[in-house]
Amino acid sequence: MKEHLNNLAALIPNLYNKRMLDVGAGEGGFLIECAKRGLKAEGIELNQSKVERARTKALKEGLDINIIQGEAENMPLSDSAFDFLNVAEVIEHVKDPEQVLSEMHRVMQALGQAYVSVHNRFGLYDTHFHIYFLGWMPRSLAEKYLTLLKKNKDYEKMPDNQRISEMHYYTFGQFKKLAQRKGFKVTDLREIKLFKKFGYPLGFFLVLCYRMSLRPLYFSTFHYLLEK
Repeated sequence: MKEHLNNLAALIPNLYNKRMLDVGAGEGGFLIECAKRGLKAEGIELNQSKVERARTKALKEGLDINIIQGEAENMPLSDSAFDFLNVAEVIEHVKDPEQVLSEMHRVMQALGQAYVSVHNRFGLYDTHFHIYFLGWMPRSLAEKYLTLLKKNKDYEKMPDNQRISEMHYYTFGQFKKLAQRKGFKVTDLREIKLFKKFGYPLGFFLVLCYRMSLRPLYFSTFHYLLEK
């Protein structure tokens, strides 16, 4: 989480002065890192046991974090309360991604921003089950394939969607259109990195190559910047 926060700070101007919300906060890694740096951050997590473990971890480090139990589709939070939302490795596990985006828009201030990672429907390697080409399969076949390879998880102990047939993967364009319908401006953070590192015209050329080849089929995950 330290590296993730560093990467965000390098790309998002004035990030450390923003009021942040970690959606799907898990066991509190992002919140704990924010607390170490004295940043204003809160979290929401569906799994109550993870909420408790996050608080315990923070206390062991002498830190106080604000994390509540709740679902991303119906956040018990005020309108326009946050400047920045961190939504990392979450969208694929929620029940209703469209409703989550609506809630994100509601709790975000005007001109607010969000980092969102989304799994590529046609990425070569599935990082959840550690298998190549799994995303390319019809979901019913993918379930049988995972059973054959004994790659299934203990789903009964997981309140969030973890079965491949329940998870939400997208092409880059599919999620972009969904977010735009909810009122967000959408940018690919990898493109920002390329322009920032290489400038023009090399950065422009590399972005074109990335769009045509690497983004559609190679990368397992897309990294979006959403702006209200």
